[in-house]
Amino acid sequence: MRTTLSRRLAVASALPLMLLAFSGQCQDLNIAFITGRGDDALVEEAAWELVGIEKTNLGAGDFGAANLSTYDVIAIGVVAFDQNQDLKDNFEALKEYAEGGGYLLTLDFQQDSTWAQDYFPHSLVLFDDDLDADGTSEVVDHPIWHTPNTITDDHFAAAAWGAGDYMADGPHEAPGAWEPLLLAGPSSWPVMVGAEAGSGYAVFNSIQVLQSVGRAASEQAVEVMENLLLWRGPRDVEARGKLATAWAAVKGGRR
Repeated sequence: MRTTLSRRLAVASALPLMLLAFSGQCQDLNIAFITGRGDDALVEEAAWELVGIEKTNLGAGDFGAANLSTYDVIAIGVVAFDQNQDLKDNFEALKEYAEGGGYLLTLDFQQDSTWAQDYFPHSLVLFDDDLDADGTSEVVDHPIWHTPNTITDDHFAAAAWGAGDYMADGPHEAPGAWEPLLLAGPSSWPVMVGAEAGSGYAVFNSIQVLQSVGRAASEQAVEVMENLLLWRGPRDVEARGKLATAWAAVKGGRR
């Protein structure tokens, strides 16, 4: 049986050009991260290290509007709304960030029992349900699945996500402004939803992306994580074109 470390190394060795290119790309794409706590934080860091995308962790003094506005993307970690008091104290600032043009997303599931419906720019109810990866997930056509990788239903096959590393505590419907991005389970729950928020965008994702990448590191999960973070590009239109050109060159080099 291959160890977790050997699986990580195998994926990393298969993607050398991609990992090398990220350091240059992320100079144009400024990403902030709000961590979970405890063991989850260690898994999160392993995922970021493997994928090779640079980020800045936000702490208690980092939620001022001027600072948040410098970030193109703000990503939220494993059950962070349950475990990270700084996040719970400043969720309104994050909503204002998104409405002002930023991109706000959860990179892993959030605990339903401590989730408040108004934590994100649009109200969303979570339920205490988990789903195993059973190969029945359906990608809903949206730009998030086309940049920088082409993501298909096959990316969510059971073998790509590992035991216990798929979905937890997600919504059962996409109400109001929310639109479904990924459907899963026998009832086709929208386990990932997105919505415009003012001049920005928000994605609520209940797929355990960070945990799967940090523990099992399949190439499919890695590519899903890349798309969730990079699809929208920098807030600056000119820089966004530069990012697309740089990624096209990398993708060409991998063929």
